[in-house]
Formats: sequence, C-alpha cells, structure tokens
Amino acid sequence: MYMSRHFVAYKNSSLHYCLWGTGNKLLLCLHGFGETASGFHVFEPFLHREYTIIAPDLPLHGETLWHDPLLFTAEDITAVIDSIPALHKRNFSLMGYSMGGRIALHLYQHMPGRIKELILIAPDGIKINIWYRFATQNRLGNIIFKYVMRNPRFFFWITRVLRKGGMINTGVYKYVHIHLQNADMRMQLYNIWTTMRRMKPDIRQIKSLIKANKTTVVLIYGRFDRVIRYTTGEQFRSGIESFCDLHILDAGHRLLTEKNAAVIATLL
Repeated sequence: MYMSRHFVAYKNSSLHYCLWGTGNKLLLCLHGFGETASGFHVFEPFLHREYTIIAPDLPLHGETLWHDPLLFTAEDITAVIDSIPALHKRNFSLMGYSMGGRIALHLYQHMPGRIKELILIAPDGIKINIWYRFATQNRLGNIIFKYVMRNPRFFFWITRVLRKGGMINTGVYKYVHIHLQNADMRMQLYNIWTTMRRMKPDIRQIKSLIKANKTTVVLIYGRFDRVIRYTTGEQFRSGIESFCDLHILDAGHRLLTEKNAAVIATLL
C-alpha cells in the first residue's frame, strides 16, 4: 500500500513522519526506543480504510534530524502534532508502543480532550524503573550514567551481579546487553533517555482523566514479555475497568509483527 513521507520544521530541527491510509479516523502512532515510524506499517493493510495513520520518527530516531538540546517535552510534541496538517487542532486516536507508550501516556495527560482512544502496546511508563529514574531525574545520576556509558566495564559487571541477586530479570538483562554492545549504541541510549526525561506520566492523574473524559483505553501485552510484564497492565486497569480493556497475546515484547497487527486491529 502507498505510504507518503513528510517533514515538519520545529525550532532548529526537522521531524520526519509517515502517513498511510484514507480513513476518516486519525491514528497517531509513537514508536519505541531504537525503532522508527515505519514499524507501524504492519497495521496499514488492516486499518487503511478506517484510519489515516500518522507516525513520526521521534527525536534521535529514524530520519528525524534533531538539532536542539537533549530535551523533548509535552509542549514540544504538542507543537509538532499541530504542525502536521492532518492533525492540526483535530481529535485523534493515540497508539504508543514500548517507550512510545510512556510518551503517549504523558501526552494524554496534557491533552485528554483531544484523544478519543488510547491504545498502549507493551507500554513503558506505568511502572518507572528505579535505575531509569536515578539515571534521568537526578543530576548526579545523569552524570554517572554518562560516565558509565563511556566506560561500561563496571556497568556490565554490576548488571551481572544484579541479575544473580534477582534485582533485574533475565529478559531485562539480555535486552540491556544487546543494546549496549558498542560505544555508539551506548551513547544513543544516554542521549535518548536524557532527551525523554520529562516524559513522566502521572498514572493516578491519568486514570482520573480517563474516567472524567470517558476515554476508551486498550492495553495490549505479550504473555512472554520479560521486559514489560502484563501485570503492570492489570495494575493500571484497576479502578478504570469500565473504560479499559486488557488483552494478552501469545508473544514477547516484539508485538509489531504482521501476525500480531492482524489481531490488534480487531481489538480497536
């Protein structure tokens, strides 16, 4: 199916986005860490008649050229959204995968009235990891984080100790080590985590907004996901059951596949 590519200027940067479909409903999709907008193309065959799908490359990802400081806020993404002609001042459905789920939650918190449907696929941000908080929300922690990414031997040693002590699970351990194999990947992790540090959803407030706005929420997890467990979705759904459906697929963290997309499309 046809996909068009576009760029919007924002501050000193140029953000790239993809657009598919011809449907009357608008669906904004936010990708995960190290992914790109094109990952959502798997939904196009199943949703193109009902939705127009818009997926941007987030800062430091894909074809987006980010020339601004390492900081991306709710105000930034709101401005970017309204720079996209298809989305300008319009209501839309919002889908977020993994890291994109955390950004989607934070965005919903700031504009609940414009988001008609919130679709979270293995979303980060419902439960914040203590190490992530230390590395991004604490000035000393961020200095240490940067140093460790440049000098990782101690980091690799401590993660092995933490895994043996049961403080991090095997899935997270493997995920981290896969993404930190070389210096470029480590600095990419540092830059992206630091850039997204203000994306801090307040889950209690978000659940109150969901009830107040009667927002439809769809949660989708992989049963065998060792990175983001479906139990966090069960906790999030508590108290908003009448607005929120939880679905667990027989999959791991990699949920953006054609097979899973066919199933997910039936849930929207």
